[in-house]
Amino acid sequence: MNINPWRSTSIRTALEGRSFIDAKRIHIHSEQEANAFLACYGFDLNDPADIAEIEQLRQEAIELIEQELLNDGEVIPQILKEHHDVIYYILCASGHGERRLSPWCGAILRVLHTLAHSHSYLNDLYHDDIRQQIFGRFKEHIHHTSNECFLGDINLVEVEFRTVKSRRSVAMKLLHKAENVAADIFDWIGIRLVTHTRSDVIDVLSYLRQMHILTFANLKPSRSRNTLIDLKWVDECFQQGMSVEQIKEMMQHSAYPTKEQNQTVNQFSEISYHSVQITCRQRIKILQPNGKYLCFFFPFEIQLLDRTSYMASRDGLASHAEYKKRQRNAVRKRVLPFLN
Repeated sequence: MNINPWRSTSIRTALEGRSFIDAKRIHIHSEQEANAFLACYGFDLNDPADIAEIEQLRQEAIELIEQELLNDGEVIPQILKEHHDVIYYILCASGHGERRLSPWCGAILRVLHTLAHSHSYLNDLYHDDIRQQIFGRFKEHIHHTSNECFLGDINLVEVEFRTVKSRRSVAMKLLHKAENVAADIFDWIGIRLVTHTRSDVIDVLSYLRQMHILTFANLKPSRSRNTLIDLKWVDECFQQGMSVEQIKEMMQHSAYPTKEQNQTVNQFSEISYHSVQITCRQRIKILQPNGKYLCFFFPFEIQLLDRTSYMASRDGLASHAEYKKRQRNAVRKRVLPFLN
C-alpha cells in the first residue's frame, strides 16, 4: 500500500481526535481499495441486503441535504442523484472523477455515514417495552384534574412525554457532534416537566428522589445542564440564615444565571433559554422467548422549566425553531463547506 503514515488523513484524524467526516478528502485510489474500505466498515457488496441498505442510506442522505441544508438556487448535480454505485462516490470524493462532483460526493458520504449510525439497536428492537418501563414510574405519580396537573402534590403547568426521536432529527444532531455515532445520543426519549416557579423545580427533583422515581446514582454527570437555578446564590442565602420559604420568595425576583455562571450550556441554545436538563439511565428487563430476561441500561432525558422559561421557549431567540435554525447552519458549514 502506498500510504505515507506521516501524512495519512486517517492516521492524523485518529491522533488529533477529530471526526473523519471533517476530513477534506478520503484517500482511496481504486475499486479494490474502496471495496476493502466498505468491508472494514461492515458492508459487503456481495450481500444484496447490504447493497439495498446502502442505497436506502444514499437516497436518505440526498433527501436530507436537499430538504434541510440547501439554500434557494442550490441543487445537487442530477448525475449524482441518479448514480447508485457507492464505489463511484468514494472514488470521486477521493479526487478520481469530475472535479465539480468531488465536493458533492464528499457531502453525500458525510450524511450517508451519519445516517448509518442513526440507530439504537435496543431502541429499535424494544421501543415499546423501554417506554412503558421508564414512563410508567412517572405516570404513577402524575394525575390530572379538570384543569390542573400534579406530580404528587406539586402543581405543574405542563408535563410532556416524548416517545420517539426521528431518524432525521438524530442525524442532524449527530452531524454537529465530533463523535458522530448514535451511541452518543442520550435523548431517544424524554420527559418535560413545567413548573409554575423556579423553586418548584427543586421540589420536583426532591420528589423524584424521595419517591424513588429515579435514582441519582444513575445520572450522567457530563449531561447535566442547569441554566435555571443559581446554586451559588442559593448557598449565599442559606449562609445568611434565610429560610427555604424566604429563598423561594426571593428567587421569584432574582435574575437567571448568566452564561458565565454555567459552563455546560449547549452551543446551539440561546442564553435566554433557561432549563434544568439531566440524563438518567434506567435498567430495563425484557422477557425473552426462552423465559430468561435480557437486561440493559437505557438513557432518557428529563427537562425541567418554569412557566416563564417555558413560554420563552415557544417564541423568540430561545424558541425551538431558532435552536433548529442555529443547528442547521452549523451542520451546513460542516457538510457543505464548499458552499459557504
